[in-house]
Amino acid sequence: MTIASLAASDAARLAHSQAFLTSPVTNTLVTVTVFVTAFLFLLNLVLAIVSRKRSALVVLSFAGAALIELAIFVFVLLLRIGILTHSPITLPGGLPFNQSEIGGTLALAIGLFPAAYWQRMSMSQLRQRMADDAKVIKNREGGVRVRSNSPGEWLN
Repeated sequence: MTIASLAASDAARLAHSQAFLTSPVTNTLVTVTVFVTAFLFLLNLVLAIVSRKRSALVVLSFAGAALIELAIFVFVLLLRIGILTHSPITLPGGLPFNQSEIGGTLALAIGLFPAAYWQRMSMSQLRQRMADDAKVIKNREGGVRVRSNSPGEWLN
């Protein structure tokens, strides 16, 4: 094969691959999903490292979510740069949403679930924290020491 025929086949493949991304909303959503999944991958990875002293189930949930986010990131990136030509999920026509909206929603839900689950608190704990914050605000100083304007205090 000659270089011209290879270039023509690559150009035809790229033109066909962008058929899924013809809608400006889908194009934008796929681009945003690339960045969101990368952020959620890093977030879950950092949370797995930070919470390594907690139970193994917590660390495994963060690591599992990070791996799923990495897989979604790679898939969406391959779709965005044109290596994948279409989404493997086929939906019936006439639905008010498409594959990219479902993928973006799943990526957010999977990536945020472990952090939201392990950092949850009960309503009584929330009320107690709000009451403690109200006491600090009512005290007005809130444990903050206001310095005078003397230069010696700033130097120490």
